Amino acid sequence: MDTRNNESWQLKKIIGEVVGVIAPDSTVVAVLPEGQNGDGAKTREAYMIAATPQLFEVCSQLNTILENNLVVTPKGIHIDCADVKKSLHAAIMRAKGCQKSPDEPPSNCLLQ
Repeated sequence: MDTRNNESWQLKKIIGEVVGVIAPDSTVVAVLPEGQNGDGAKTREAYMIAATPQLFEVCSQLNTILENNLVVTPKGIHIDCADVKKSLHAAIMRAKGCQKSPDEPPSNCLLQ
């Protein structure tokens, strides 16, 4: 996995009401102009984009943990998590660019 993806992205006001998502190396990841009505929707979207590296890492870790599709709680309750595993796998494939839309079959990408 590319280690750059594990670093935090930050939000910064760039010019006026324009919100930027900035990588640790100062690369601009995204620029989102704030809407006319001032509802902060673009800022919320920018926060979601900024959280992407962390979300991807957590999803990848969960995908590995759920390898056998079964979770056993401390009280011994068995939970079949096949649907969660399937959703995580699909989200990771899309994040890696292996699947462009939920309806498209994934290309030959390896999950790591």
